Amino acid sequence: MKSQTAAVIFVVLLFVSVPLALAQQSSLPPSQPSADTSATPAIAYSEMQAPAPAPTAQPSPDPVPPSQQQPEDRQRQQSAPATSQPQQDAARSFSGTILKDGERFVLKTTDNVNFQLDDQERAKKYEGTEVKVTGSVDSATHTIHIQNIEPIA
Repeated sequence: MKSQTAAVIFVVLLFVSVPLALAQQSSLPPSQPSADTSATPAIAYSEMQAPAPAPTAQPSPDPVPPSQQQPEDRQRQQSAPATSQPQQDAARSFSGTILKDGERFVLKTTDNVNFQLDDQERAKKYEGTEVKVTGSVDSATHTIHIQNIEPIA
C-alpha cells in the first residue's frame, strides 16, 4: 500500500514538474545573440552532397501609388487582413459620406468601403455630408486617424 502511494505521488510530481521545466526552457534568452543579422547560417555537407550557393533575397516590387491603382486593387488592398503588427499608412485623402453606424461615425467611401474614424467629435459635425478626410489608416483596425476633414463643395 505504501509503495503504491509513493508511486502515485511520484507520477503526480512528474506530471507537474515536466511542463514547468519545459516552460522555463522556452523562456530562456538565446545563448549568444548574433551580432550580424545578415549572416547566413553555417551548413554542414556530407560526402554525398554537393554544396550549393545560398539563395539570394529578391527585391520586392515597388508598390503602385494609390492614384495609379484601379478601384478593385484599392478595395482589395484596404480589405486585406493584417498579417503581423498593426500597420499605419502615410497620410492620404479619402472621399465619402460621414454616416452613423450604431454608436460610431464612419466614412463610407465611393467604393462602398466603411472606415472607422478616430475623432468622433470632429466627424459628428459632418454627419450626412460628403467630405474629404485626410489622415493615416490603421490597417489592423480599419480606422482613419483624422488629420483634416473638409466638406466637398
